[in-house]
Amino acid sequence: MKRIYVLIGTLASLAMGLVSCDSFLTESPQDALTEANAFTSIKDAEALIVSCYDGIQKGHEEYYMWYYQILSDCFADNAYSGGDDVDINNVGSRDLTPRNAVVMKSWKSLYGSIMRCNVALKYIPRIDDPLLDQEAFDGVSRREEMLGEASFLRALHYFNLVRTWGCVPLITTTGSTAPADVQVARSDTEEEVYTQIIADLEYALSRLPDRRSTEAETRGLASKGAVNALFARMYATKGAPGNVEWEKVKAYSEAVMASPVYRLVDTYDHLFDDEHRNNSETILAVQYIANSTENNYVPVLLLPPSMTEQNWRKYLTPSQSLLKAFEDEGDEVRRNSTVVFEDINNIWFDQYYVRMEGGQWTTRDLPFAYKCRAKNRVGWDCGDLIYIFRLADIVLLRAEAVNALSGPAEAIAEPNLRKIRTRVGLAELNTSSKEELTRSLLKERRLELAYEGERFFDLKRHGVARSTLEGMTWTEIVNGEQTTVTGHFADYMSLMPIPQEERDRNPNLTQNPGYN
Repeated sequence: MKRIYVLIGTLASLAMGLVSCDSFLTESPQDALTEANAFTSIKDAEALIVSCYDGIQKGHEEYYMWYYQILSDCFADNAYSGGDDVDINNVGSRDLTPRNAVVMKSWKSLYGSIMRCNVALKYIPRIDDPLLDQEAFDGVSRREEMLGEASFLRALHYFNLVRTWGCVPLITTTGSTAPADVQVARSDTEEEVYTQIIADLEYALSRLPDRRSTEAETRGLASKGAVNALFARMYATKGAPGNVEWEKVKAYSEAVMASPVYRLVDTYDHLFDDEHRNNSETILAVQYIANSTENNYVPVLLLPPSMTEQNWRKYLTPSQSLLKAFEDEGDEVRRNSTVVFEDINNIWFDQYYVRMEGGQWTTRDLPFAYKCRAKNRVGWDCGDLIYIFRLADIVLLRAEAVNALSGPAEAIAEPNLRKIRTRVGLAELNTSSKEELTRSLLKERRLELAYEGERFFDLKRHGVARSTLEGMTWTEIVNGEQTTVTGHFADYMSLMPIPQEERDRNPNLTQNPGYN
């Protein structure tokens, strides 16, 4: 996606800082820009949509590139924080305060991306250019398609906000700087946020194509499949754990599965080897290009020194719990695609993985996150894609829904569910107990989707976040002695704190319980 500098002069406040681009939206001088002439052509509309996609590619603070993993896999039980960043360490130890930078930057990134969508949704309908009203596909104009894209992306951002913070401010307009318009209180209920998400998705569904002209566009831009996937994930979350509308989860999951655009790949590792980019399992992935302004720097933060030439302690170290889960299942295929081991030869000391040698603690055979391989890399510039939705995720959600509605026999009979297991050399799931299958599917999602940002939210929607994380134990070196440490998790931690910086700006923002 070409990035474009958005310079709109007197309209700058509308986009809440629409930056990260490299050409102007218009040829008008900055001091001549007004609301009437800032956006006048199809090129301006396209620039606005590119800016919306930039919100998932990097946005303001890289939520979809980086922070989503920290707030799910690291906050749960898939990864230790690693590295030396105090705020990431505090997420990993579940010692959160309203001033945590990871929490603040995630909030800013998502709301900054929402404002990009709001600007597009406000101004694209006003642009008087006949080219916008030409057919894009099946009777849908390019203008309507763009509005569908912006609506879908806004729904995606609000979904991540509501499942992370609960009731959040709903902002769907832009342009006013009056305190009453910018100091918005939190919604009264999560239901209000979900109502907006549903409205945006319903609007988008009829305005987006199933397929585009290239695989990269089909799987890197909003589509009907992506809308249905978000609907399925949203309905599996809304009302969880006790009041899920499983009929809707099933219906939207099956809409994705019925599409000829998507099928499970035969080889699990092809999802991550960078030689099968935008494969048939990909519903929506953030696109990156190595050695360009469109690069992904995260692999260098995760991979071992031999793969990056960076000899400092890496982040999001796979947990003992995750490795044990792979071992208990005999799941070598997914483990080897998710984790790579390296003898770091005392380059740094890792308190979680040590052994005694010659009277000294030594770190060897250290696991590193491996789904982002940095196969195409120039320095920090990598081209690894980031999955937002892939088909296996949706197949597993469909199995949950069918199990809840009809029991395990019908759920287990789904060929795609069997393939998720058999393609990694494991036996098909087999149980006559609804409760046992529910537990098995939660475990299956952990092994299948580790480091894809879903673990904490899966625990939360199943109602087992506290029971899983509060009793989690691991071994580490404390004051020179190897000891067993027990994690902690209070019920209030199911929601993140509202960032203090935002509350300082907006006196109408109340705090989530437990963080005052």
